[in-house]
Amino acid sequence: MTQAESGVCVDVDECKDGSHMCRYSQTCQNTLGGYVCVCPRGYRSQGVGKPCVDVDKCTQSPSPCGYQCRNVPGSFRCLCPPGTVLLVDGRSCAGLERGNVFSNRTWVRAGLQPQLVSTRGQTLTLLQNTQQGAPWSNLHTCPPGYISKAGSCVDIDECVIRKPCQHKCQNSVGSFQCFCPSGYQLMSNGQTCRDIDECLEHSVQCGPNQMCFNTRGSYQCLDTPCPGSYHRGGPGLCYKPCSHGCAAGSSLLLQYKLITLPLGIPAQHNVIQLSAFSESSVLQERTLFTILEQNGEITEQLFGIKDEAGRGIIFTTRPLNQSGLVKLKVQATTLNQQGQITYQSLFIIYISISAYPF
Repeated sequence: MTQAESGVCVDVDECKDGSHMCRYSQTCQNTLGGYVCVCPRGYRSQGVGKPCVDVDKCTQSPSPCGYQCRNVPGSFRCLCPPGTVLLVDGRSCAGLERGNVFSNRTWVRAGLQPQLVSTRGQTLTLLQNTQQGAPWSNLHTCPPGYISKAGSCVDIDECVIRKPCQHKCQNSVGSFQCFCPSGYQLMSNGQTCRDIDECLEHSVQCGPNQMCFNTRGSYQCLDTPCPGSYHRGGPGLCYKPCSHGCAAGSSLLLQYKLITLPLGIPAQHNVIQLSAFSESSVLQERTLFTILEQNGEITEQLFGIKDEAGRGIIFTTRPLNQSGLVKLKVQATTLNQQGQITYQSLFIIYISISAYPF
């Protein structure tokens, strides 16, 4: 934080001023009184300060591509065999071939028709009878979303075969449709879901001494009171005035932090980084972090903390297999060379675990 001309403490955007410790391909996201380092979509985290690792989408089962898949950093690219082109869905291949179409109850010669290509590079075309007047099922090319079986075009149930949707899939004739749970909206790719930030998009107004906490799929107004001896320095920030000095070992700062996590995070996974800086933005490496309280809707002790040279790394002690709200009270204590306490602060951290793995 920094002091404005009005005397009020305001947040420092470490992501803009370059004082953050995010490295490699991590993305810095500013928070009130701090920041977080996250990996972009298509990558997975190895922990704080370590490179983000690309997720090989082509190893997924079933394959995201109809013919051949090539992994690229953060995404994938579908390839097609010679003589065919990639369809607008970016996944299926089709060639063009002259043939007959059924019109006015008879077969007539037509121009170029799309020919779907299977994962083996073969066109899904029936070549049984080409004479005029042959029934529809004898010679035709199945349109996208269908497959030829026993002389007929049969709808493909993409929901079963491809599992294209992140949440719920509903098959339709020749296609499919994805749905998201309440509080989420479908992204432009029509398959994955994005959380709606009700605090911003719906302009939620919480009561005095409260903060709007955007959880995955919903939101909550949480109480963030300042103790009697503290002054409020902004949303989620309380400080103790020390114009005449403060007793050694007393906490000068109380910060509320709000974190939301997806369901299914494994054990021993780093989820939050707390850092201790001096007023001149120097990292205080002789700082100890301790979890004083851990409670909330989930009774299990899901989180632990470890010190890493001035940073407190909160990690999962067991897999996050249950949704709910967890409240942590963390104390940060900075020592001098002689081991004496020079500064102390408190963090009240609310962690919301989603009901879904996204």
